[in-house]
Amino acid sequence: MEVVDLTAPLCDGMPGYPGDPRVAIDRVRSHETDGYQVTQVSLGSHSGTHLDAPRHFFRHGPTLDGYPVNRFVGPGLVVDCRVATSKSVDGAREMAGPSLIDTPILTERLTPYSVPSGGFVLLWMEGALLAPDAARSLLKAGATLVGTDGPSLDAPPYPVHRLLLGHGVLLAENLRGLERLGPGPVMCAFLPLALPDADGAPVRAVAWR
Repeated sequence: MEVVDLTAPLCDGMPGYPGDPRVAIDRVRSHETDGYQVTQVSLGSHSGTHLDAPRHFFRHGPTLDGYPVNRFVGPGLVVDCRVATSKSVDGAREMAGPSLIDTPILTERLTPYSVPSGGFVLLWMEGALLAPDAARSLLKAGATLVGTDGPSLDAPPYPVHRLLLGHGVLLAENLRGLERLGPGPVMCAFLPLALPDADGAPVRAVAWR
């Protein structure tokens, strides 16, 4: 069994989503002066590869620390949505730049697979965004976590975030290494830092077959 790391390394100065804090990593004790090494790390709750909890968009929504740890481990499906992009929007503001993955594209790319019951869907999109109609399709299919290799599933006013988080679907962003898996079923784990009252948290994300 090969376990594939889907986690982006956290590096000093690493930019976050626009407006979020940058990652800062400082050596505060060294072998040369102290005889041991200690590193100070400062980062946002949505730095690097991370999970979004409903609290991210909903004042009284659940936080990550409120879930049992088995909520973050389960069957998943990698969907290759690269190149297959559309400019249809379905209720979202037309955006210049990134293209959108809509329901017809998603349905085509899901074939011949199906979303496992209560499973995780990992979208290999290379910069594209998810259209609200496609997000609704994933809801109907029973997805409980939706991931992307991009910094965000959508853009302001964030209709996809609000739709999925509002239905209790967790979001995983900034995934890496989906090309090592290729499309198809996987088992995966997205284990967040144990932060209290967490609207989100960096994770160590892995998948295996």
